[in-house]
This record gives sequence, structure tokens and C-alpha cells, in this order.
Amino acid sequence: MNLRKFFTLFFSTALVGLILGGITTATGLFDVSPVFGTLLGGFLSATTLMGFWAYLTLNFTMRSFISFRIWVWIQVLLIALVVYDLIYFRWLSVAGGEGSLLPFIGYALWPLAAALVGAYFKGRLSGMRSFIPSVFYLYVFTSLEWFVALKSGAITQMTQVGIILLACNVYILFMYTRLLTKQQPSPAR
Repeated sequence: MNLRKFFTLFFSTALVGLILGGITTATGLFDVSPVFGTLLGGFLSATTLMGFWAYLTLNFTMRSFISFRIWVWIQVLLIALVVYDLIYFRWLSVAGGEGSLLPFIGYALWPLAAALVGAYFKGRLSGMRSFIPSVFYLYVFTSLEWFVALKSGAITQMTQVGIILLACNVYILFMYTRLLTKQQPSPAR
């Protein structure tokens, strides 16, 4: 990764976030102004880049100390913990432990489903060995980035922020893979 590739990743992710912020606002489903929605998308894209950097640092550190197989099992356990946290602990803190769990299950499972689909396609590109780490990044780090919006309890803003964060994280995951693959020189004719 050189500086040119880093800036390509940075600015293209910011552009994706700005566009997604504008699109999600333009649908009319979210009651925010178009300018605010677009700026929100740009801000959230920067947040996803910080989360990606944190993931790369964590992954490098863990793989330096433990084997890949153990690190994969730790990631699976952390994914399960985040699912449990997004359902049960949010139900306790937001609803006071009363009412239906269904909305909390929905808000925990739709990002997981999107992470599974994104990780499957990432695995098809770079090998299925990257499936669990991709699910871990897409689900756990999106949930961490999404935490403040989830805590607010505003359904429309939670949804808009979740869509933008998850889409930017999927974009970063695929773009990073594309930037790191070596281009084969075209044969001379």
C-alpha cells in the first residue's frame, strides 16, 4: 500500500459516503435535510476508515501473538457476543426489559445478514479463508461504529446511519482487496 493507493481508498470511500448520504435522504424515508444527509454520509465514511484502520491494527497484533486458527475462533466468539449484546443488552437498556424482543432481533440480524453476504463474495474473490475475518470486520466494527446512533433510539436515524456505515465498510473491504492485488502486466505484442 503506497500513498497513492491510500488516498484513492480515502477519497473514494468519502465519495461513496457522500453519495449514500444523499441517496438515503433523497428517498424521503429519513426526515433530514438533503445537505445534512450528504454531510452525514461524508462524516460516517471517515468513521468507517478509522474503524478499518483499527481492525487492521487489531488483526496484525493478534496474528503476531496467536495462530490464525485461534484468532478465527476468537472472532467467532466476538461475533456471537455482539449479536447477544445487540439483542439482549439493548432490550434491557432501551426497553427496560419489557416488551417485544423482535425489533431488537431485527436490528441485530439485518447487519449480520449483510455481513454474511458481503463476506461470502469477498471469500469468493480472495479465498474462503477470509470469510470469518470479513464477517468479523463487517459486523463487529460496523456495530461499534453504529453504537452512538443505536443508543439514540431514533429509528429512522439508526437505520440511515446503519445503511451508510455498512455500505462504506463493504466498499472498503472490496476496494482494499482490489488495491492490494498485484496487477499482471499485459503481454507485449
